[in-house]
Amino acid sequence: MLFQFGALFTDMTALENVAFQMHEHTDLPEDAIRDLALLKLEAVGLRGAANLMPSELSGGMARRVALARAIALDPALMLYDEPFTGLDPIAFGVIARLVRELNDSLGTTSIIVSHDVQECLKIVDYVYFMSNGRVVAQGTPAEVRKTDEPFVHQFVNGETVGPVPFHYAAARYEDDLEIVPSPRVTQ
Repeated sequence: MLFQFGALFTDMTALENVAFQMHEHTDLPEDAIRDLALLKLEAVGLRGAANLMPSELSGGMARRVALARAIALDPALMLYDEPFTGLDPIAFGVIARLVRELNDSLGTTSIIVSHDVQECLKIVDYVYFMSNGRVVAQGTPAEVRKTDEPFVHQFVNGETVGPVPFHYAAARYEDDLEIVPSPRVTQ
């Protein structure tokens, strides 16, 4: 699982963070764990940052180290919790490309939970849209872009008018302000 903000261990180097699962879940010798951890860091472009502490990493770098840690044991299933949150456009592009490339190269099934609809539609094979605890639409990115389902259409296109209101239901504004209408003068 790739947590939303990486969840790196702050008192471990990037390399130690990636190697952590291997220490906990395998009986591999230390040099094999080190080599595999370096391989995972290389896969995300950060082998050169192996000895840096999380506090020395940018937000995008920390997310990439967290991604290397998440793929350390070559999982068959990956869950990404808002993997693009808080990233600058360059880091966003790098992470999106890495998610797609790692998915293809490892043959992994990935689930991405995200509000970054347009960007996710560029990298995913299939989409499930959820609202109020239920699936309201599903299909390929092209099918979802063409949907007639009002909620999905509004969300995908970022429209301000639709079934998802901007204003939360409230009494009339004038009533909240206790404005008393002035009497009409008739002639």
